[in-house]
Amino acid sequence: MVRKSLAAVSVALMFHGFAQATDAGPADAGPADTGSGATCTCSGAKTEQPPAGTWAAQGQLGLIVTSGNTTTKSGNASFNAAHEMGRWTLSGGLAALYASSGDYSTQQDTNVNLQADLALSKRTFWFSTARWDRNLYSGFAYQESVATGGGYNFIQTPATQLAGELGVGYRIESPETLTTGPLGNVTERELLPGNLQRNAVLQAGVNYSHAITRLTKVVNTLLVQYGSSDTTTSDNLSLQVQVDASLSLAVGVQLVNNSSPPPGSARHTDSVMTVNLVYALKNPKLSPTATAPVNVNGFNLP
Repeated sequence: MVRKSLAAVSVALMFHGFAQATDAGPADAGPADTGSGATCTCSGAKTEQPPAGTWAAQGQLGLIVTSGNTTTKSGNASFNAAHEMGRWTLSGGLAALYASSGDYSTQQDTNVNLQADLALSKRTFWFSTARWDRNLYSGFAYQESVATGGGYNFIQTPATQLAGELGVGYRIESPETLTTGPLGNVTERELLPGNLQRNAVLQAGVNYSHAITRLTKVVNTLLVQYGSSDTTTSDNLSLQVQVDASLSLAVGVQLVNNSSPPPGSARHTDSVMTVNLVYALKNPKLSPTATAPVNVNGFNLP
């Protein structure tokens, strides 16, 4: 369950974005009114294209089941959406991952994120973000954070986009001691009361997207949160091949590293590889995960 503190901050960010959006300037004005009220119907005149919508969204799903001496199951799902309101863009998403071997669960991860971006100029923007993650096998009962800072779009072309973010924030982590079995399943958890780790963090992110061909795109996103107790690094690389106007096939890999995991969590780096179907409500001027290009939060997908 998402902690109340993070939920409160997320709601505050959302309402702040809505409030500020009402003060945003109007879109570019159309042709000036001549006072006659007439509309040009001259032969050969070009019809003005309607403006792009203000919403973008995408959902992704992957599932693998094998059977034999041991039955293994793994699946992941995610949903992301973004809404543009003048100079503001609100985006958010949720993702879940599950894996099991026989009767034992070997991976369970759920995360939620919310971000508000304010365009300061054509290339610069200000962001505020809130994140919550519950990974039953990371050694942390949960990790939650809020951060704010500035961003810059280094490259903005139809084929290539490169953006960077740098900010400061506050993070809360709840470490737990895990005892694992031979299959990687957790046999015992020990959550020490009053053992929360609270510290300021420096957050940096890089988002890159490049269209290799008209139907093929590669996406890579990097997020680093540096704190005194632990540094979390998440890198997502994915290749997306378009099947039709709304459906794509995505192959991705995610690496997550905690520099100082709690006792019992010897593996510092976890990796996830996926093959997913992606269904997207596309918008040529808006990514479903906010500012350029696609900011993958959670698992892996473009």
